[in-house]
Amino acid sequence: MGDPVYRGRYLVTIGHCLECHSPMEKGVFDYGRLGAGGRVFNDQLVQGFPSSWTGSRAANITAHPTAGIGAWTDDEIKRAITQGISRDGRKLQPPMGISYYAKLTPADLSAIVAYLRTLKPLEK
Repeated sequence: MGDPVYRGRYLVTIGHCLECHSPMEKGVFDYGRLGAGGRVFNDQLVQGFPSSWTGSRAANITAHPTAGIGAWTDDEIKRAITQGISRDGRKLQPPMGISYYAKLTPADLSAIVAYLRTLKPLEK
């Protein structure tokens, strides 16, 4: 099966996870803050598509224990990805592609979690 972290990085890349969950300023990603969240969506175009996700804010998915998902269990992370339910039971907002991610295999979900756990813990 290979290295699950490498597989997870690949899946996160093709799933466009870090494009939403990383800060962007003037159309440029802050690659030093991958996964730190904070991106806010509004009624304007989002990556060229019309958006009605007013107020949606991408969460911090780094390994930070309080600001990110570092203290979450693997199952809590997998539930958020596939069911759109946060650790505290709150429903996640669009544009999270839950219906697509729900079709991931258990091995692929585990690989994604393994990769996310390698993201530098960032508070903001």
